[in-house]
Amino acid sequence: MTQALSALAGIWDKAAFWRSLAAGLAVALSAVFVAALVGRAPPDFSAEPIVAMVRDGGQHPLWTIRLAASAHQIAADSLHPPPAPAGHVYQLWLEAPGAGPPRPLGLLPQSGRKALAESPANIRLLSGSGALVVTLEPMGGSPGPGPSGPPLFRGIFPNPS
Repeated sequence: MTQALSALAGIWDKAAFWRSLAAGLAVALSAVFVAALVGRAPPDFSAEPIVAMVRDGGQHPLWTIRLAASAHQIAADSLHPPPAPAGHVYQLWLEAPGAGPPRPLGLLPQSGRKALAESPANIRLLSGSGALVVTLEPMGGSPGPGPSGPPLFRGIFPNPS
């Protein structure tokens, strides 16, 4: 035991220990500094334009979709959609000309507003023209890369209003 303590006592006198400790602290502080620079306040979606209104077959509005392109986020505001059956959720998909199969955008809220982080590629497509479709999916969303059911609701963007 005393041999182990004497070995630890000698570590404080070694320059390699102090260099390693200083390098580790510098890396940790740099990471915190970069995170502080990159971190930004969440967007005020109330000030962002509505890019699409998702409607049912009778043209009743169900969700509004707002785009905060610089934050790479969209917000879905619920306007009293029909309740999803037990064990299911509504999922939002992006259909854009020339973009291939529908792209998942996220799960829609049953009430209130939900912010959804999006890829830069999806944000670029949302800045163009196309359609948003909503499908009924199992809890957690579609089990595959595409919708598991038919589109129930639709919204065109840019919003024609």
